[in-house]
Amino acid sequence: MVCAAGLNKEEVFASLLSGTTGVKKHANYLNDGTLSAIGKIESEKSFNELMIQAVQEVLEASSLNNFHDTFLAVGTSVGGMAWAENRFMEDEGSLKNIELEKQSIYSVAHTLKDAFNFKDAITFSTACTSSSNALVFAKELLDAGAYEKVLVVGADSISLTTVNGFNALGVLSSECSTPFDANRTGMNVAEGIGALLLGKEPSNIELLGLGCSSDAYNITNPHPDGVGAKLAMQNALDNANIEASDIEYINAHGTGTMANDTAEGKAIEELFPNRPFVASTKSMTGHTLGACGAIELIISAMALENNTIPSNLNLKTKELENLNLAQENVSTPITYALSNAFAFGGNNTSIVIKKVSHED
Repeated sequence: MVCAAGLNKEEVFASLLSGTTGVKKHANYLNDGTLSAIGKIESEKSFNELMIQAVQEVLEASSLNNFHDTFLAVGTSVGGMAWAENRFMEDEGSLKNIELEKQSIYSVAHTLKDAFNFKDAITFSTACTSSSNALVFAKELLDAGAYEKVLVVGADSISLTTVNGFNALGVLSSECSTPFDANRTGMNVAEGIGALLLGKEPSNIELLGLGCSSDAYNITNPHPDGVGAKLAMQNALDNANIEASDIEYINAHGTGTMANDTAEGKAIEELFPNRPFVASTKSMTGHTLGACGAIELIISAMALENNTIPSNLNLKTKELENLNLAQENVSTPITYALSNAFAFGGNNTSIVIKKVSHED
């Protein structure tokens, strides 16, 4: 895992627990030159180099020697758009050196296939649920017995088109985001990489339940009552064969926009009367778009492993009183967690994970 909060999963989780944000103000992203708060990775390495490094770390931590028999499922919302923008500007507006393969949505998978020789690959591009939907597909492949191993990678780099697009929608904040705060001012576009290797052998964390929905309420806004969000979460609980009362921690999508946080908060309040702890980490990582599902599932797994829930940073005034928001780090035994990712068009994905004791 790589994002603005750290260059590996240990660094990221330490940043979350210390309340250290990777979101900083930048003046070179918006067309009008105004400041924007962006979650940019601080590294001398290129984004592709960091992506290859993240996947290499997963390989070294596994029992595999290579990925030659492994399927690759990628989630990305921008693909190679940032590369194409840079080349376009370097060539002073000429398209002559724009290579389709490097610009396309498939560019992430192409880069990783070249580096690791995966058996085959697929790319999902469903905005902010991209890598969550890649995880859903990966689990389905494993359950069907089609593959023994599937590597899921969520990756999105910062694109000027994306930043200015969100600015045109009026949802960017010039400050670090404050998810679920009554006075929140918007989201922070960010970049990041999350890589998870799924297989059938025993693990400390089990991918237990998957739920998807499409409320199709509006091309950019969720249903104001969180209808689609609630359905995705209920579907994940049903798929996991557990009750809402079993969930102890919800890693919320929590972007910091008025529309998302109200809709998601209402859905959680209605579906989870047991009031599990709820927190969004996007005030520290930024919103990594298509990568957020993979990145935040890793964060959720680390919260289970460490029995510690990172705080909902910067929260001062709650909008929804019945939402049990973690206003500081919470140390508590956790067995079940749910992680949300919601996207444009009412495309919603929720994932339930479980901490497994092999002493049972």
